[in-house]
Amino acid sequence: MKGHGRYKVDKIYASSLENNPVGSPVERDLSIYLPPDYYHFAGQRYPVIYFLHGYGGTNKNMTVPPSQPERLNWAPPMILENIDWERSCDFLKLDKLISTGQMRPFILVQPDASLHLPDKDDTYDFYTGEVRKKGSFYINSPHTGNFEDYIIDDVIPYIDMNYRTLAERKHRALMGTSMGGYGTLNILCRHAGKFAAAAALSPANFTLDMLDWKLVVPMMEKALDRATAEKLGAQYYSDILHTQDMICSRERPLLDSIVRSPDGEIVSLDDDAARAWRALDINQQAEQYAGNLRDIPVLMNCEATDEFGLANAVTRLHDTFERLGVRHEWEIYSDPAAAELSAHVFGIAYKIEPAIQFCLSHMAD
Repeated sequence: MKGHGRYKVDKIYASSLENNPVGSPVERDLSIYLPPDYYHFAGQRYPVIYFLHGYGGTNKNMTVPPSQPERLNWAPPMILENIDWERSCDFLKLDKLISTGQMRPFILVQPDASLHLPDKDDTYDFYTGEVRKKGSFYINSPHTGNFEDYIIDDVIPYIDMNYRTLAERKHRALMGTSMGGYGTLNILCRHAGKFAAAAALSPANFTLDMLDWKLVVPMMEKALDRATAEKLGAQYYSDILHTQDMICSRERPLLDSIVRSPDGEIVSLDDDAARAWRALDINQQAEQYAGNLRDIPVLMNCEATDEFGLANAVTRLHDTFERLGVRHEWEIYSDPAAAELSAHVFGIAYKIEPAIQFCLSHMAD
């Protein structure tokens, strides 16, 4: 077996999700990577990085998989041949980096934080070929369940109880991509004291600017055509907005309240629903929790042409953090090879290894 039993999927019972309003599963999968020497030294304990997946992620499509080809068997040859496998990250690469001394041994944990509700239009995921699943955004919501508590009160204690971890803040880090990048920053606002470092790759922050974004994924246009890519992008993006509306203002939906002018500009919307969205904006949360955030080194980055428009969101977060004195590193980078396919997907994929190294560099030896 690859990984000699070190590539694991555990099932846990998440008491934080009991009686959630949408019937999302309480039994959850945890993908766990154990370093190469884990079973060789019975007394050795390890730091842990908790990795939060993006929107549509589940136990079936881990962000850091055992091997990249296993995750990307959906892709046509014209996509596969343009992927820079050397810059991507999987368990096999982590094994190699740790075994050759280029990376410290650590445990990687990827929790399943999907709502396990189908896409509102039952559209199919370009990556898995299955109906898309909605994401939780790692938020405690009265409308969808306590997914922030799930990470803090269920996942972390389970790992510390069942694996040989260094169960202190200075040996624990949090990172995530896209929705998981948002989740990382959202969780940090109230729980920065549990982590030594954090990394948010292309964080999908809640802002009302999102309401007007038009999504076109380059690799969909390559594999199909522009019109189809625009249609699929609109379907996918409308589901993300629909999910955010469920989380923020399910009983008083923002999207249904929007009135647009003949040229498409928003002229009115429900103020209370808009306030509920703004309350989850990390820029607004940072104002309230700046004292917590100042205690932890944070990495944020995004590819300049990210098709979700997140480079602008990251720049605004940087400006907010700078003004509030929040310690952070940030970068809006250019990666033409990633952007050729998807600045979002592959921009993130190529930054995972450096982000792990960032977290490890700020964790105690």
